[in-house]
Amino acid sequence: MTKIRYRVFAMNFLACLINYGDRVALSVAAPFILAEFDFSPAVWGVILSAFFWTYSPFALVGGLMVDRIGVRRAYTVCMLVWSLTIPLTASAWNAVSFIIARLLFGAGEGPQAPISTKLTANWFPRRQTSTMLNLAQAGTTIGPIIATPLIIWACTSIGWRPTFVLLASFGVVWCAVWWFVARDRPADHPKVDDAERAFITADHESAAEQSAAPRTAGFWELLRDRRIVALAIAFFAYSWVLFMFMTWYPQYLVDARGVDKGDLGGIGTIPWVAATAGLVVGGLVADRLIRRTGSFVTPRKWMIVGCLVAVAVCFGPSPLVSSPTLGMVLVCVATFFLLASYQYQALVVALVPSRYTGRLAGVIQMCSTLAGILAPIVTGAVVQATGSYTSAFVFAGVLTLGGALAVLVLVRERGRTPAEVPVG
Repeated sequence: MTKIRYRVFAMNFLACLINYGDRVALSVAAPFILAEFDFSPAVWGVILSAFFWTYSPFALVGGLMVDRIGVRRAYTVCMLVWSLTIPLTASAWNAVSFIIARLLFGAGEGPQAPISTKLTANWFPRRQTSTMLNLAQAGTTIGPIIATPLIIWACTSIGWRPTFVLLASFGVVWCAVWWFVARDRPADHPKVDDAERAFITADHESAAEQSAAPRTAGFWELLRDRRIVALAIAFFAYSWVLFMFMTWYPQYLVDARGVDKGDLGGIGTIPWVAATAGLVVGGLVADRLIRRTGSFVTPRKWMIVGCLVAVAVCFGPSPLVSSPTLGMVLVCVATFFLLASYQYQALVVALVPSRYTGRLAGVIQMCSTLAGILAPIVTGAVVQATGSYTSAFVFAGVLTLGGALAVLVLVRERGRTPAEVPVG
């Protein structure tokens, strides 16, 4: 049996890695940029948020696009746009120009998540969806691990403006390789043999039966499904913590924990290591439970509920502890469980017909990135008003409890047909 699906996966992983490496660049470079511009916390919060003003609606655009033109072309367009717009940050001279640069960059990155979800749905068995989505998503945590010290070094050595120009090159090279490696589906790839095609599609019908969604159900009917609504709420809470952490945590370490900005390259990567472990472990555990229970829905539901509760318990109180070491431990535990809860898009694959996968993945991605719009602004406003980060952390913890409750109450498995398919 051929293994072409793993080449396609490797390119998806690299895309996620580049995505988050580029995305955290502004936050990591914040101490250097703020030393030049001296923006207030409230203004800086708006600049950090601007990326998500376009990222959010373009997540839905990406879902519609990938359902219409396919994974191969959609991913190429997405990567080219964001790679060619991130250098615009280097030319910014005031708050407005920073915001415009971030708006264009957000529009480029917005489609990536639903495209990644559609790719995984097309190229892997349903029983492996959580593992492969989470392993690809691990690129979004490894990206900051690699990018943080690289960006700190580049900002120190050549300045923060040339750093943003340098970042563009990685995505352009990726596009050239991707076009030759990938196709929309296994059936379209000339090197995929019959055995690999059969292995990939063996349990797709069983997964569709478990969703109990009528084959005639339309997009708007599926959009009103309470399970999709619950996933959107929980994904919003997940993303609030993720994007608050991503945009403000480096500055928090400098302001509240006294970390020297030159040391952020090492200290700032520690929670991302925990997050990477959470993604890998979460995906493997979820798919193992699926194989043991025969359910594509229930194990993922309880992964979300349990992990979000753990995030609330650890992340919210973390600034209250006086020990910087203990505070870092709590944040690391929180990021581990936060990323382990990443079953949202895998549940979309399990719950809706394949022809709507991209669109529904785009919808819940758009809902989640609304948190990216609000979290940086709210955090900045809270810090400016109170002179402390504590209230912002506590509020994020409360939100994750709300997300866990929504999934607990609203996600129910309407049908159950265990998949009798080989494991591999």
